[in-house]
Amino acid sequence: MRPKNITHGLLIILFILPAIAFSADEAEEESPQTSDLTTEDAAQTDNTEAVQEKKTTTPREVIPRSFTPSQQIRIQTLTEQISQRTPNEIETLESQGETFLALYREAQGNDTQGCIILIHGNNEHPDWPRVIKPIRMSMTQNSWCTLSIEVPDNMTKEAITVPTEPASEETTEGEIKLPNEESVFARIEASIAFTSDKGVPNVSLLGYGTGASYAIKYSINNNLSSGALLLVSASMPNKMSPFPIAQLLKNSQQAVLDYYIRPNKFDKQFADARYLAMSQRENQVPLYTQIKASSNTQYDINSNQLIQRVRGFLKQNTQQREQRKQLPSTQKALFYNSPIESGN
Repeated sequence: MRPKNITHGLLIILFILPAIAFSADEAEEESPQTSDLTTEDAAQTDNTEAVQEKKTTTPREVIPRSFTPSQQIRIQTLTEQISQRTPNEIETLESQGETFLALYREAQGNDTQGCIILIHGNNEHPDWPRVIKPIRMSMTQNSWCTLSIEVPDNMTKEAITVPTEPASEETTEGEIKLPNEESVFARIEASIAFTSDKGVPNVSLLGYGTGASYAIKYSINNNLSSGALLLVSASMPNKMSPFPIAQLLKNSQQAVLDYYIRPNKFDKQFADARYLAMSQRENQVPLYTQIKASSNTQYDINSNQLIQRVRGFLKQNTQQREQRKQLPSTQKALFYNSPIESGN
């Protein structure tokens, strides 16, 4: 055999031997590798089922939104602004071991008719430019003091949650529990105590937006009878069912002014439910007045018109103190002695 052929044959043998060895190793490992894959598939299936089960029992994580400022920053900014403008209005009240902001304005004049406690809507503040600020600033000129209080947000605009099942705030007895109800009610109680310390026992509640729902339930639960219940563009927090809160109005011992404008679908249901509940009362006392104000948009509230309605309603439906100013002393002879009788 030629050396060239021998070299060629050796190269072929060297090439074939590794291939044969690799095939043998692959054949030996084929069976256990298949078994391992089966075990891994089973484990993955179990993990998938566990994840699916976890998804069905655990609500989705809350995702914060960045475009809505937190309440802490909002209140801090407001406090700084009021401190520069009218620092005497700022009051720090306490309830449930925590402090909250309140803006207090005394009534102008000697005869204070009462005090209006203002409850703003969700994601707002005690000096909100719509409704809250115009009322708290103007009603003091009509012998009413005003106390606008900070209430906690219910977080619907600051976070997105996707629960697997509809969240229910209703109790087994058919009553409905509002978000942060205990905290808001405790703040209202602290506010009433504050006005009482000021010598103003006659208190009216004004709720704007979602604040109106809290005003309704607090008034009914605590049997408020003095003052009036003022509702402006009332809405339910988190689009909760409006009917339980509306039904509470039938037991109101306060006169109720229900003022709203161009509501959306949910607020329209709430307004209709309130009107229906109050029309079903056997005794139409105290007075209930629902007014749908004309407006171009849902949020365009004529402040002057609203102030006139509130002022007139309070004057007609709350106990008023006589506002009499003592006339200066005069000599009646100047008016009653006739020139003829005096002989002049």
